[in-house]
Amino acid sequence: MTATTDATRVAPKPPILPSDETGLGAAWQGLPAAAAQAGISLDADQISQFDAYKRLLLTANERTNLTAIRDPADVERRLFLDALLMVPAIDRAMARDDSGPLPRPARLVDIGSGAGFPALVLKVVRPLLQVTLIEATGKKAAFLSHVVAELGLTGVGVIHGRAEDVARQSSHRSHYDLATARAVASLPALLELCAPFLRIGGQALFPKGITIDDELQAGQRAAPLVGVRVVAVDQLAGGQTSLVRVEKIAATPDHYPRRSGMLAHDPLGVNPDRFTTTTPRRERRAGR
Repeated sequence: MTATTDATRVAPKPPILPSDETGLGAAWQGLPAAAAQAGISLDADQISQFDAYKRLLLTANERTNLTAIRDPADVERRLFLDALLMVPAIDRAMARDDSGPLPRPARLVDIGSGAGFPALVLKVVRPLLQVTLIEATGKKAAFLSHVVAELGLTGVGVIHGRAEDVARQSSHRSHYDLATARAVASLPALLELCAPFLRIGGQALFPKGITIDDELQAGQRAAPLVGVRVVAVDQLAGGQTSLVRVEKIAATPDHYPRRSGMLAHDPLGVNPDRFTTTTPRRERRAGR
């Protein structure tokens, strides 16, 4: 077992399994088989939706830079399957116990949705989720709306705007049970962006790479500033992705999130001596 801290449980590293066990190796057997190996059964309608999603993504990607992944098998393996591997964590976050599907509709917000990963994949396999996609780029937001319509998804809203601005709207602040974000920002910036959206007791799930030790340490320092704690870091099947799990434990101070430039260039938690949870806002500004 990997060493742990008081704040975070880090899961032991699983072996990188052969392709016939995870579908992640060179001999790709298709998304339904890979999902089944991960314990996720796809029905005929869901398989059809993923096929349509893949086609829409690859076609739109010829005109708009939605993803650097252009091979159809890689779309299934690196985008669809990677999101599907989050499903057990989604189920555990919302279940009354550690078994069974979501016991009630849950509200999920996806920050910087881009081409819709992981949120739209999660919506396909957990249709009771009420999903809000937030995307700052107009062409990407339009693509998301097109996919939602073409796949016949209900209970999905697309917001064209910056998360920093949407988080200050009363209809979205402290409103969501779950938050996700993929390939958007460093962990400290993600915590600052997502924490305001979550209700107390809500959880955020962030897929990351394997080597995130420095990022995780900074995130653990940033977490109490925005009212959350890093619960655990799990490695998903195949050994290519870490999943950072975060819980909202207190109200996020009103001055978070800061404007986007400050999140990127002055992330919370990077300098351990910079701020504390009790540092007044005026003093923080004076110290810049």
